[in-house]
Amino acid sequence: MSNITYNFINQNFVVTGASSGMGKQVAMELAEAGANVLAIARGEEALFSLKTLYPERITVVAIDVCDSEKLEESIIGFVKNKGKLDGAVHAAGISGLTPLKSFDENEARKVVDVSFWAGVKLVQICSKVKNSNTGASILLFSSVRSHRTDKGLFAYAGAKSAMQIAAKTFAKELAKRKLRVNTISPGWVNTNMTDKLEETNNLDEVNQNHILGIGYPADVSGVVLFMLSDRSKWMTGTDVVVDGGYLA
Repeated sequence: MSNITYNFINQNFVVTGASSGMGKQVAMELAEAGANVLAIARGEEALFSLKTLYPERITVVAIDVCDSEKLEESIIGFVKNKGKLDGAVHAAGISGLTPLKSFDENEARKVVDVSFWAGVKLVQICSKVKNSNTGASILLFSSVRSHRTDKGLFAYAGAKSAMQIAAKTFAKELAKRKLRVNTISPGWVNTNMTDKLEETNNLDEVNQNHILGIGYPADVSGVVLFMLSDRSKWMTGTDVVVDGGYLA
């Protein structure tokens, strides 16, 4: 069976959380499909390693995505150099247990800041007329945890749920310019972030709940590219679940 391919030649995209996991996979596949990609993350070394794969198509900026000023400066510079955006992906996120009786408030706020508020700011910047083309597509990472969560995850699940509601609101606000805003909710995907959660999760149970098995970044990235392409131009304000059957 042949792979589905996309043509993003001369199109411009921003991807946060691009140094690893699903963000990195999306950035690579966009560049492979001909897009110019602004890859944003904190890990400078990992970003420059990514750039070596597609040096002419990937621009890297090592910043904290929660630094709104630097985020906007980076995007404006990219637009000035490459042209207006055709889309953006907010894949940046952090996880962490936040049990009610003993959670670290600073850690809980950081989870929400990265997963939710940084995504909101990204939409605000990328949706400006001076920064984006009509019909641009913005995709924000949510999680199946927003649909079915577990104890100790109120900050993470709450942020991912809030992202879905925000996307629905933004979709209505931006529809006049045919800008689309959607969310994607992956199940358990093998990444650096989930590696850190293995100690606090029963992996046998995780496997059983994902009836098609635990996923990999490439299992999600193909759906991301579809949501960024014109083939999904009639989709906005919705959440797309890619979860190996976790919610079945």
